[in-house]
Amino acid sequence: MSERLDFNSDAEAFAEKKLFRNRLLFGFIFVLTLFGVLIGRMVYLQWFNFEHYHLLAEDNRISIETLPPTRGKIYDRNHVLLADNQPVFTLKFTREKIDDLAQTEAFISELLPNLSEAQRHKFFEKLRRTGRSRSILLPYSLSEEEAAQFAVQSYQHPGLSLTARLKRVYPFGPTAVHALGYVGRINSKELSQLDERDYRGTEVIGKLGIEKYYESRLHGEPGIQQVETNAKGRVLRKLENIPAIPGDDIQLTLDIQLQQYAESLFSEHKRGSIIALDPKTGEVLAYVSMPVFDPNLFVDGIDQTTYSALLNNPHRPMINRGINGQYPPGSTIKPFVALGAIENNYISPLKKIFDPGYFEYKNHRYRDWKRTGHGLVDMNDAITQSCDTYFYELSLDMGIDAIHDALAPFGFGNVTQIDIPGESKGILPSQEWKKTTKGEPWYRGETIISSIGQGYNLTTPVQLAKATAILANGGKIIQPHLLKDAKLPAPQQIEIKDIQNWNRVIAAMHNVMHSPRGTARKHGQGLGFEMAGKTGTAQVFSLNEADYDADSIDKRLHDHSLFVGFGPIENPQIAVAVIVENGGSGSGTAAPMAVDVIKKYLELNTP
Repeated sequence: MSERLDFNSDAEAFAEKKLFRNRLLFGFIFVLTLFGVLIGRMVYLQWFNFEHYHLLAEDNRISIETLPPTRGKIYDRNHVLLADNQPVFTLKFTREKIDDLAQTEAFISELLPNLSEAQRHKFFEKLRRTGRSRSILLPYSLSEEEAAQFAVQSYQHPGLSLTARLKRVYPFGPTAVHALGYVGRINSKELSQLDERDYRGTEVIGKLGIEKYYESRLHGEPGIQQVETNAKGRVLRKLENIPAIPGDDIQLTLDIQLQQYAESLFSEHKRGSIIALDPKTGEVLAYVSMPVFDPNLFVDGIDQTTYSALLNNPHRPMINRGINGQYPPGSTIKPFVALGAIENNYISPLKKIFDPGYFEYKNHRYRDWKRTGHGLVDMNDAITQSCDTYFYELSLDMGIDAIHDALAPFGFGNVTQIDIPGESKGILPSQEWKKTTKGEPWYRGETIISSIGQGYNLTTPVQLAKATAILANGGKIIQPHLLKDAKLPAPQQIEIKDIQNWNRVIAAMHNVMHSPRGTARKHGQGLGFEMAGKTGTAQVFSLNEADYDADSIDKRLHDHSLFVGFGPIENPQIAVAVIVENGGSGSGTAAPMAVDVIKKYLELNTP
């Protein structure tokens, strides 16, 4: 028997209808409120913030890319390429599209095993500090295999993209590195001193040498490119393009063949410098500072281990000895002292003095390099045989200030203004110099040793080369320079009181090479041309009364070997200064190297 279900009362029916109406009303109000919020949001976005969000939308659609300029190339005097730009692949990181930096770093570690851990950490620290809207390049050049591996996995990493760039390369590696310098990553200190507008998109800057000195010419100006992209960042079309202005190519005065040959004359572990100039123009034909290092190591950023090895190398390859090596000039300054003496009538070039092998002054005996002495010598003999005693006696007649004034016009004690940054001045002592720097009076005993290039005297190889070139060209004060088209001031002329005095000094330097008693006579035989030169040996420490015994002292305390010279003597085409640290006798080490450089240059330039 079926039962029929009925409401128990009218009250229950009314309550049920009321509940239904309330639910319907609540649903209506909820939907109405939701639509109100949506409409309000649309009004807020479309009316009050239209311009702001329109620009953001445009930024998503249109991106502005900086076009870095192509760095200018560097050539030698014969148009041989010394610094080039090589196309390579690298990775561009767009910060705002990278969600997980740790995951990205792990991916890079796996993709690029040759990128050191220190370099990787340093880059990602920089990336974390980079504004989200900026893109930066990884300072690492991908191989073709690495680039292909990334291309396969690139869809998983939308914040990374493979891009081509030009990388600075030095085809001759370490050769001429101290003249050329190198480029490296821009550091924070450099960035604070730069106009960022000029270096947008640029990761490197000239650090040393020509690369730094002529940075403004080599760098160029960046350009701008606007491109339209889709939601995935793919470029659809280019909207506007302002091309970058490439840097200037520059030509140097260096002869890379001569440079390579001059560097090859330094055997392993030898330290020193060779500077060769054109005495007529001041053009630098060879600029050697040994030992060297590979500038290509610095282009993408050198790792700390390699950099520390360079800094801690006992032979100090990072020192630019050509402009920063300051050495006692030794006997190489004797021709300049002698010229000042006879030009200013302190002594007759024909006057003879007796050399017993020493010079005594106030109970102190100053030794000549030849213990048995040279006997009777005049100025010619004193230069030819490098007689110390002659110059000891002469120095007391001249005084230190007269010696200073004789050497200063040749450039001693001052920068040559060569176009390499950071040049040292050296020291050309005088009474005023000592009073100013030491707060002490000058003593006559100091004048004696100054006359043979010892004591406070310090000179750089480029200063010695400049002085030798001026002597060779008859007193025209040239400025050493590496840029072929350098705009230089008109050269000044040293006052010549009697040209015969200059001829006498040069004749004595000729005898150094070609007379039977010349200190470099064995290196002047069979040359096929005649040249002038002067040997020098500079003490690293004071011997006092002790005899010099190279076998009994540390190699680092051996005398420096020096030589200056030019040739051919009748029409000088090249002037050379050579310093070999701890090389011993100037006639035994530096002289043959200088002669070989002069011979090589004349061979290369003989039709």
